[in-house]
Amino acid sequence: MRALVYAVLLTVALVMLFPFAYMLLTAVKTDAQLARPDLLPAGAWHWENFATAWGRAPFARQFLNSATVAVTTAALTALLAAMAGFAFAKHRFRGRGALFAGTLATLMVPPQVTMIPNFLTCSRIGLLDSWLGLIVPVLPLGFGIFLMRQFIRGVPDDLLAAARIDGASELRTFFQLVLPLCRPALLTLAIFTFMGSWNSFLWPLIILDTPENYTVPIGLTRFSQQFNVEQNHLMAISLLSLLPGLALFLIFQRAFVRGMTGGALSDEG
Repeated sequence: MRALVYAVLLTVALVMLFPFAYMLLTAVKTDAQLARPDLLPAGAWHWENFATAWGRAPFARQFLNSATVAVTTAALTALLAAMAGFAFAKHRFRGRGALFAGTLATLMVPPQVTMIPNFLTCSRIGLLDSWLGLIVPVLPLGFGIFLMRQFIRGVPDDLLAAARIDGASELRTFFQLVLPLCRPALLTLAIFTFMGSWNSFLWPLIILDTPENYTVPIGLTRFSQQFNVEQNHLMAISLLSLLPGLALFLIFQRAFVRGMTGGALSDEG
């Protein structure tokens, strides 16, 4: 039975990895080899295709734009969601249940529904074609607040009471006690938010006009629409665009798993 389970898992893993392997094999082919049906490139692998593709468009600027927007979005989401989650988890106030229910209800609203109102709002306050316009309207606070609230509920109340007895303010208790204990959940939320922002296509396509502000997905789309673009160069840049998210997940994999499972065992309170 165990061998069957491993065989199924291995098969699923190979199926999931095949598109990435195909991208890599295509990226290292020459232009002449692209016309052949062979999966593996004949002869040497041409790694210089990555450098050639990188120089054909302002990808350095686009990677910088995406990194700046994604890191800022992840940091703001983690901080604001942790603050709101702390309030919902450890403070009792009138309307707490209704407010939290309303927060969860936002998860059922498709992002496409809010794009026109967000666009009109950004237009009126001058956030079109800017990094702030990319960040502020699409912060995933609903999911973040839920995740942080579930995790913070597992923090013992005795620790918070001891901090307050020692004279710590709520802000000091939050930043010096709660946040360090919630590091796995914070990293999990940051990774989710970073990946969502890095791969975001529709909202940047709507709000951005200046090529200097393009993010990686928009840059890849414009690059693929060029009449003389080769598939090996397109695959090379596409592979490079996957590296930040992959590296982030591999580095913080253990914290990611702890953050996803940490709030599942907390008692109802």
